[in-house]
Amino acid sequence: MIRLQHLVHPARTAKVLWQYVVHRATMPFYGYVARRKTRSIARAQRNQCWCGGELLPFRLHPEYGQCAICSCYVARRPPLPEGLATLYSLDYWHVRQRMRGHPPIEARGDLYRIDGRLDYWLGLVAKYGPAQGRAIEIGCAPGVLLAELQRRGYECIGVEVDPGVADWIRCQVNVDVREGQFPGLQLPTCDLFLAFDVLEHIPDPEGFVRELQCLLRPGGVAIIQTPIERHDYERPFGRRREFFDDLEHLFLFTDKSIVALAALSGLRIVNLEDCMNGLGQVCVLSKS
Repeated sequence: MIRLQHLVHPARTAKVLWQYVVHRATMPFYGYVARRKTRSIARAQRNQCWCGGELLPFRLHPEYGQCAICSCYVARRPPLPEGLATLYSLDYWHVRQRMRGHPPIEARGDLYRIDGRLDYWLGLVAKYGPAQGRAIEIGCAPGVLLAELQRRGYECIGVEVDPGVADWIRCQVNVDVREGQFPGLQLPTCDLFLAFDVLEHIPDPEGFVRELQCLLRPGGVAIIQTPIERHDYERPFGRRREFFDDLEHLFLFTDKSIVALAALSGLRIVNLEDCMNGLGQVCVLSKS
């Protein structure tokens, strides 16, 4: 479908389309490389949900269990925390993303501008977030959202697990990017907390929301985009079977589990909506 962004950025659109064709053609090669690189990542065994619920068998994806309490879909063999830095190194953007037919980190900024993602995120900030203040984005690659918010007057801090990814973003967009795993990283308080396509990768969702609650100043807003099953499909998430990637997506949420997480954090759910183009769902939280 032709969108306004394609007409506004015709050269970028042509470039991204060509890159898409190339990446699709090379997917089998990158799939082979990705499997070799991740084979050595040690995994744990998980028998309970983050909420403590028993994991029931899940026929459609046996590598997951479904929580008997909050209905969350939980990867039974998540990577150990020390393996996350290896998994989300620059190789993640150059190999695993290409395995899926997606462009590498160097081309993601153009993709986000053209497919409307950047404008959608900026629209969420404009609608729900404070007009100014400090913004923290967890998993900020490729850095274009923070760069735009910084241009609009926000004080911006990004977080990336891998030092190489953090250094690449700092060099490209001149934004303060901290290295380390969240939760567990020392950060200042903020008025706006952002995490797009991040929460599903986090080994400790409860720790994540508790830490973000501590970081948010009174009146602050958190905007989180993550897969949330909201429609009771016969096959969860409909045709988005790629959500069930048990190496990366450790928790796939439901309305019930997101409400439970918000209750633990003491934050109020302002809005819960489907994201553009089936990319997931958006949960907006506020702190009184």
